[in-house]
Parts: sequence; C-alpha cells; structure tokens
Amino acid sequence: MAKSIIEVAKEILERKKEALNPIKMYHIANEMGLTKELNLNGKTPWQSFGAAIYMNVKEADSIFEVVATKPILIKLKNQVINLEAQMEKNSEIKEPKTSYSERDLHPLLSRFVSFNENFKAYTKTIYHESSKKSQKGADKWLYPDIVGVSFEYRDYQKELNRFIGKFDSLPIKIYAFEMKKHLSVGNFREYYFQAVSNSSWANEGYLVALDIDESDEELMDLIKRLSYSFGIGIVSLSSQNVDESVILARARFRERLDYSVMSELSDKNPDFKKFLESVEEFNIEKDYRSKSEFDDVLDDERLESYLKEKKIKG
Repeated sequence: MAKSIIEVAKEILERKKEALNPIKMYHIANEMGLTKELNLNGKTPWQSFGAAIYMNVKEADSIFEVVATKPILIKLKNQVINLEAQMEKNSEIKEPKTSYSERDLHPLLSRFVSFNENFKAYTKTIYHESSKKSQKGADKWLYPDIVGVSFEYRDYQKELNRFIGKFDSLPIKIYAFEMKKHLSVGNFREYYFQAVSNSSWANEGYLVALDIDESDEELMDLIKRLSYSFGIGIVSLSSQNVDESVILARARFRERLDYSVMSELSDKNPDFKKFLESVEEFNIEKDYRSKSEFDDVLDDERLESYLKEKKIKG
C-alpha cells in the first residue's frame, strides 16, 4: 500500500532523530527512494511535499510541531531532540566539498539556456587563465565565467531574416553568467556582488548555482532583496533534471551594453574576443558553423553520462 506524504515525513523524522525543514525532508526521502510512490507531478515536487506538511502542522491533531521558524524546522510531537546542539552544529556547516568543479557545471547551464524559453541562447566559456597578465588583483571580478547571446530572429523564415538583416539592426541579447557550486546565507553577498561586478556590462547578468535550497527563508529573502536592488538574476540548476532548472529571480534588462568594459574584456581575453566575432558573423542560414564556435550543447544521452562521470548526479 502506497504511503502518504505525512507517513513518509514521519518515517524520515524517526530515522534522522532531528528537526528538519519539510523541503529537506523531501530531498532525504528522494535519496532513500521513498518519493516514487507519492506520485508528485510538476516541476517542483518538493514544494508540493512541503505544502502538505505545512497544512497538516496547523491541524489540532497533527503529529508534527514547529520548533524553529528561520528556517522553519519541524519535529514529531513528543519526539525528544537536542535542538540547541543541532542549531549550533548547523551554524558551523561549511560549504560542502564536491568532486566536481564550478567549471564542470558549465555544460549544465549551456544545456538549460539553450532550450529555456526565457533565454534560447548560445553560450561560451571564458577561460580566465588565458587572459593577459596584469597587476595582481587589478582584474579581480572582471571576467564572467560564461557569456551568452540570443538571436531573436533565429526561428523566423529565411525571407524575414534577410529583411531584418537589411532594414533593421540585429535583435540580440547578451548575457553574462557567474557560476558557483553552492549558495548559502554566509557566501551569498560576496558571490552576488562578484556577479554585479563582472556582469554589469551585459544586457542581463545572472548568478548561477546548483540546487539552491528554496526552503532557506533567509537566503530566499536575500535573493529577493538584492535582485530587486541591483538587478542580477539567480538561476538554480537542477542536478536531477537540468531542463527543469529554475530562474529564482529574473535579471533586470539593460538597454545599452557597456562598450568600454567590453573593449577591455576583448583586449585582455581571447575567448571573449572570439565570442564577439562569432556574434557579429552569425548567420542563421549557416548556423552549423556558428554553433561550432559556441559551447557544445549535450543531448540527453551525453548529458546523463556527463552528470554521472562528474558525480554531479548519483
């Protein structure tokens, strides 16, 4: 007989013997293979899982009780836990160590922005190490990790493309992406303002990380406030299903590119210079050539193999 969300949550809390956030309960349950029988559909099953617990805990006969609010932590009623020790332990948690690097995540972003309706963009990795040497620290936070471009006309018929090319300026959008493995309240401001620094020249700038914990209310509040104030967007890449990655905050569109910064980037970094050449020479009727000058977009089979090879996905 299939278990309910409440029964699965109860089993997780009994096993872990500590207070947990409902979203974290879902991810633990998922790792243990307990979510398959819940039939949670949609792009964010963890939110549906959490919503059921949030509703249940308000009921008088609920088996749960809330023991902390930022972030919200829930335990079983009459369950004995050392909450103070747990909170102290959590405050000491450092960024998790991984076998993969930030650059290993680039193909995930390339795949996501290539197909996502909000982007439909080509990307190119910028190798910082290939830049001209300058005074130590002078170019800190100058180079984005990845740049991208979307051509609004690429899905039009060739007759219209030619019309646009002759009578209109090429409608494009330039993106800059800063890639991180993990975002937390402790590192978010530093990473965000790094993205502000190296993305402010583009039409849109984004800070990107893997599996951002949407249950962390303090982190989500920071994301909301800083994105509203400074306009850099946030993308949470999904390690389980790259195509279902989430744009947590949309970037603010800037009408004008900062040509002075672009000139400096082009002068100092051959990858960025080549990116500009590829954009300038892009021809929708010969996009096979243009695509080869941008980062490769992995198909389903190669992506799945890549995720396992890099140990990004178990």
